[in-house]
Amino acid sequence: QETAKILSERVNNILNELAMNTIKFNINLNGLQKLRRDGADEAEFILQEGSRVGRVEKIASGGELSRLLLALQLSLPDEWLPPTIVFDEVEAGLGGRAAVLSGLQLKNLSRKCQVILVTHEASIAALGDSHILIQRINGETFMKNIRDSERVKEIARMLSGSPDLSEAQEHAKILLSAKSEIAAKN
Repeated sequence: QETAKILSERVNNILNELAMNTIKFNINLNGLQKLRRDGADEAEFILQEGSRVGRVEKIASGGELSRLLLALQLSLPDEWLPPTIVFDEVEAGLGGRAAVLSGLQLKNLSRKCQVILVTHEASIAALGDSHILIQRINGETFMKNIRDSERVKEIARMLSGSPDLSEAQEHAKILLSAKSEIAAKN
């Protein structure tokens, strides 16, 4: 019970940092009638937002699940982390400050294990140590590791829909340079 309470508090603190302060996470432990090889309790992960309350797997959106996984991973001891974690559109439904906050938490997690992220959010993509462009052309999928000017153009495309718009390229350069400043501070 004590460990569940501590983990819930840690997760809720990180959810607040992810601009999810209206959602509360809780772990309910239900005693079982007999001891099983995995214990005598069954754990339920519960989310509450106003009157919406229920088990995580029943009520959470895809974006909420991704951010909850991020918060859980950051709340656990480092030795419990897997070598690689894959997130698919953790920023779903986010923009602006909330997306940047998610990106910064992903960056924190990437210092502990390898993080692979599928994203359409330029501010998060700019924080990555590497950038792989995935394109589908005529039914075939192509992957390319992009750097330097190619990365600036891709971030610009993510921002504006056009890789060649000079204002978007300037913004992309600012986002990419901010990544260097963030890394230097940490």
